[in-house]
Amino acid sequence: MPLLFDSEYEILKKAGLNFEEQEGARFLIFKNFPLPKGVYVADEKPADAVDILYVIPQNYNISGGDMFWVHPRLHRADGGLIPNTGGPGPNEDSRTHAGVVFCRWSRHWNGNPWKAKVDNVQTIMDRISWAFRYPDARRS
Repeated sequence: MPLLFDSEYEILKKAGLNFEEQEGARFLIFKNFPLPKGVYVADEKPADAVDILYVIPQNYNISGGDMFWVHPRLHRADGGLIPNTGGPGPNEDSRTHAGVVFCRWSRHWNGNPWKAKVDNVQTIMDRISWAFRYPDARRS
């Protein structure tokens, strides 16, 4: 059974994002999701894109998630901290897909809650993009 509705696969297609799904674990993986230029490094090199693992909740369309996971682990280019993230390791709430460890980013959308039966995969992509634009998790 697909994780998303047919119309949402059209949204992904129009966005030009490559993705894959692992239905059993309910993982939606965005491949090479774009990052803001000059903000992040991974493995001590500038990072312009990252893979994103997002867990599609069982009650998707009623409730969106508030976390996603990235590979490789990101650091800020300016040396600042990225709050509410975890790295690979014990008790870090990482996820593994196809032998690759994804590191947690937790963002809560209290000021902009999921709108049941209105929000969709576009909302997910917008929230992830917002989180990357504001690595210190400030609302703006």
